[in-house]
Amino acid sequence: MSDKAKIIKFTETIVKIVIVLLGIWILYKKIIQNQNVTQVWNDIKISFTDKNQFILMIAAFLLVTVNILLEALKWKIQVKPIEDISLGKSYISIFTGMTAGMFFPNRMGNFLGRIFILEKGDRIKAAMVTIVGGFAQMIATVCFGMIALLFFIEKNKLLIFFGIIIIISLLIIMYFKIHLLKYLQLFIPKRFKEKTKSYIEIFSQYNKKELTEILIISFARYLLYSFQFVILIWAFNVPLSYINAMIPISLTYLMMMIVPYITITEIAVRGSVSILIFEKWLMMNGINSSLSAMVFSASSLLWIFNIAIPAVIGLFLTNRLKFFRKNEL
Repeated sequence: MSDKAKIIKFTETIVKIVIVLLGIWILYKKIIQNQNVTQVWNDIKISFTDKNQFILMIAAFLLVTVNILLEALKWKIQVKPIEDISLGKSYISIFTGMTAGMFFPNRMGNFLGRIFILEKGDRIKAAMVTIVGGFAQMIATVCFGMIALLFFIEKNKLLIFFGIIIIISLLIIMYFKIHLLKYLQLFIPKRFKEKTKSYIEIFSQYNKKELTEILIISFARYLLYSFQFVILIWAFNVPLSYINAMIPISLTYLMMMIVPYITITEIAVRGSVSILIFEKWLMMNGINSSLSAMVFSASSLLWIFNIAIPAVIGLFLTNRLKFFRKNEL
């Protein structure tokens, strides 16, 4: 092995060690030292007096594997124009993506943990195709969130309804016309056009079938993730039916999509948003609004199941990341 190859190998090892150490520190801050998480465990001890509550909690936890499987299927389709990866490799990339996402606001760094799993595909193109999956997931969030908004607003419902139809229709049309992003080249300086052409044209490589599959999986993930939240709300004895729970949940997710946050403050932000929305909804339904504290615990436990635990698993898979390829050594 040449000296250059040894230096690159050493650098890659150092980067992986730094990722693991930073990941451990962030998770320690978020889980071990977090007062909000302590409150969750206290609420579990106080509220979970029935075995059915534990069954509901376990059911919500087991659904995490299905949630990640759906995301792995979606990523496999997204990255197919660049590299045809196995479902197993896609599954691993979701875990490493969760870990990498901890270092960026709104977990926007997820793609970094995914693209460095690829062995041959162009990583810049792979980073760009995350836009497709993100857009599809945003459509699901906006659709359910804006429908939920109708139940919270008392005036001008008809006007708001037509506004929602227009917004959702525009988003779906834009999604299925995503190949039109190639026209962004018109705004790129001439000297960079040739270099950027292949990257922008990656969006033209999806057919309607693939885009439809990605969108369907995004809606399925949304419904599954929301159902986990509903189950945990029931586990904490909040007396809401499935539909009555889905309305504030959908609005919470819509607000979380809009509100910026960093990883360390995510539980607090998520909790504050859910409490604000659920307090009003519980009052509107004649239910004691103090139960919104239980909703906060359910929301925090949902985050631990779907984000924190997969991020911990991702730490053990960091060695799978390839920052440098053989032809670069």
